[in-house]
Amino acid sequence: MALYDWKDDYSVGVTRFDNHHKRLFNIANDLHEMMKQGRGADVIEPVLRELIDYTRYHLAEEEKVMESIGYSNIVSHKMAHKVFTDQLNEAMAEVDQGKTIFVVIKIARTVIDWLINHIYVIDKKYLPEMTAAGIR
Repeated sequence: MALYDWKDDYSVGVTRFDNHHKRLFNIANDLHEMMKQGRGADVIEPVLRELIDYTRYHLAEEEKVMESIGYSNIVSHKMAHKVFTDQLNEAMAEVDQGKTIFVVIKIARTVIDWLINHIYVIDKKYLPEMTAAGIR
């Protein structure tokens, strides 16, 4: 059973970003399952890196599209991304110091909790402008 189930009401109305979000949920679920199975850092670390790297990729892709349509709220949206990316960078620094298991415990839940909140509070605001620009 997944720790974090995707729900249709998480949809932001842009298929590409919904697919990104679903992938992030899947990676976080994989991490959770590995932790439950007692897997070691050598197995968990690549998946943790994938979660963090894919989160960075998603945020950058979202920003590119927002820039391309001249999204009116891009400054605050980018600021929210930067704050979260800084947290991810700190987590990766801890992984590089050999603290993988401690990072996994906090980051898998943090990414999904942040993502759910970000979708509801921030991402859903761009839907009208994305739709007007023909992005679905």
